[in-house]
Amino acid sequence: MKPLLFNKQLLKFILMFYFLASALGVLSAVLVRLNGFNTSFSWSRIIFSNIFNLTSKFVFLFLAILFTKYLISKKISILYSILIHTFLSILLSFYSTTMNTCLNKFVYQDAIDLNWQYIYIRSIANSGFNFFVYFSLITMVYAFYYFQNQKDSEIRRSNLTAQLLDSKIKALQSQLNPHFLFNSLNDISSLMDISVSRSQDAIADLSSLLRQTLNLKDVRYITLEKEIELLSKYIDIEKIRFADKIIHTIKIDPNISHNLVPPLMIQPIVENSIKHGFSYNHDIVKIEVIIKSNDNQLIFYIKNNGELLEHDENINYGTGLSNVLERLNTLYGNKFTFEMENSNNWVVTKIIIPKILQE
Repeated sequence: MKPLLFNKQLLKFILMFYFLASALGVLSAVLVRLNGFNTSFSWSRIIFSNIFNLTSKFVFLFLAILFTKYLISKKISILYSILIHTFLSILLSFYSTTMNTCLNKFVYQDAIDLNWQYIYIRSIANSGFNFFVYFSLITMVYAFYYFQNQKDSEIRRSNLTAQLLDSKIKALQSQLNPHFLFNSLNDISSLMDISVSRSQDAIADLSSLLRQTLNLKDVRYITLEKEIELLSKYIDIEKIRFADKIIHTIKIDPNISHNLVPPLMIQPIVENSIKHGFSYNHDIVKIEVIIKSNDNQLIFYIKNNGELLEHDENINYGTGLSNVLERLNTLYGNKFTFEMENSNNWVVTKIIIPKILQE
């Protein structure tokens, strides 16, 4: 909050309040005159007196509102604030009475004996009304700044949450890239004993893939189309090493390629399938990636026909899969599903995430 600046919204509200009160005051005075009261006063006096009365009150209240903002900025306690405003409401009554009395005596030349007793009696008589007017407006001011503070606090909390989320995502993605690079270089190192030319091709493909993945370090989401492109490049690198021992298919529902997903969400699962899928009984690993959608969700099935999971063991996800789980939890909270199980002699990983369309 900036104590020296007056909020434009509040100023508009107060001006609207003043003009409405002035209009109603003049209208009520006119209706009283039309019904046969105050006939000794001219129309101009009736209208001008009401406007003068409200304007003088408005000046006092406007200054009181500025002072109220100062009290709020200094975090004065409620008890002291009430005592201060009670005093100011009494002062308003004396101020308003004095202003109106001076108008009647010096402008309209009424026979008024201007003295302390006259001011005191009329001020006390009007104090109840002035107290109500003063506290009604000041209460609205306190309410306005209270809700403004609540809104500002909510925005600050939201910004802080977003900053923390970004920091966590960046940390997780910076963790994923070295892990991916380490595993890929291990694969290429193994390939060197088999074929130097194929190793060189793998290094070139890996360089291209890493260039693209490093560009994702500050990105929460990418399009599904981009995610599949990165996945395909990764599988092509693995196929340089394993040749025809990896068979893969990717099936995607139509018209969902522009939905947004976390970057490199599928690749660690496919990597895990290749790493753990090969065994004495499984020298060829088939990998299927199936992506479907409903009205609000994207549904991923990553399947491999390799070594099955053992039901009696706790699955050790390792760095890659743990990273995927943490990013999903950070981005979606409890609005995602991650399951890994055996189904009809296939290892099936199922992921369900909310559907987010590219803007």
